[in-house]
Amino acid sequence: MNLKRVRIIKEGKGGTSAVVYWMSRDQRVQDNWALLFAQQMAIEQKTPLVVVFCLVPFFLNAAIRHYGFMLRGLQEVESTLRNKDISFHLLTGYPEEMLPPFVVKNKIRTIVTDFDPLRIKREWKDNVSLKINIPFYEVDAHNIVPCWIASPKQEYAAYTFRPRIIRALPEFLEDFPKIRKHPFPLNKRLPDVDWKRRLRL
Repeated sequence: MNLKRVRIIKEGKGGTSAVVYWMSRDQRVQDNWALLFAQQMAIEQKTPLVVVFCLVPFFLNAAIRHYGFMLRGLQEVESTLRNKDISFHLLTGYPEEMLPPFVVKNKIRTIVTDFDPLRIKREWKDNVSLKINIPFYEVDAHNIVPCWIASPKQEYAAYTFRPRIIRALPEFLEDFPKIRKHPFPLNKRLPDVDWKRRLRL
């Protein structure tokens, strides 16, 4: 993959265990550059890969009881990942409260997450980065041309933005490889997600 899709949020010295992909905006297994990058990193380091999703109690105007569609999608994600020997873990709570303890408890080596321009998501990442001391990467898995490559500033008109996209497209129009069956599965079993209970919320 084109490594211009990746930027580092925080440097640090990782633990001895898994690489974590903190899934947020891009809730899918296939055609997901962030997951692909996390797996590539885990394979290079010969470590397990764990996908973590933080289920927050309140997000903008949606509450947990409105999350049914998303949770069914995440249930499919978990099933697909299991067939690839990749563990999925659902944390309930805000990322800055849940991820740092998870990192310490499980001796996580690196965190990779997907890019999201929403202010609240940027705040979550900033807050998480303040509480961890391991490498933390962000991957634009949503846009063909990564947002930070498309333009470094706020554009005020389509006619100024369009030429930038057209110039950058040839470099980023690349086929997605498939997620591989992970050669380094997690030795210990993470708790199973009780999807029936989650879907009743």
